[in-house]
Amino acid sequence: MQTIVVDKMIGAPISDVFDAFVDHERLADLPVVLSARVDVPGVTEKNGLGAVRVVNGGVITLREEVTAFERPHLMEYAIRRSRPALEHTLGRVEFTEVAGGTRVVWTSAFELNNRILRVVEPAFAAGFHLVFVTVLRQTAKRAKALPR
Repeated sequence: MQTIVVDKMIGAPISDVFDAFVDHERLADLPVVLSARVDVPGVTEKNGLGAVRVVNGGVITLREEVTAFERPHLMEYAIRRSRPALEHTLGRVEFTEVAGGTRVVWTSAFELNNRILRVVEPAFAAGFHLVFVTVLRQTAKRAKALPR
């Protein structure tokens, strides 16, 4: 089992950071993502509770469902399907208003289903960590660019 935690301070208001983060289709802006789309819109808003997004990273494909959505403080998700197959036990992104901006803590835990591939789980975790850091950098840029 691998657990990834990324903790980042973003110098922008919590509502702007949250909005920038939960725009699922903007994941396609990342260099490692070929496409990102919302397959099923959320119950009360497109990217909210119940939304299902598909992220195609070429080698890795994820189908994720938003399982908790408390604007502007929390988004939780579960990876429902993936290539390679994995058991995803936690996907949580917490947003806290702090002096000077917003603290974002992103936690994810998973285990590859294929026992042979488990040998490379730490490499997968390192790759996911890098992607999470990159997503939060992009989130910061978008949040800071929003008109106030």
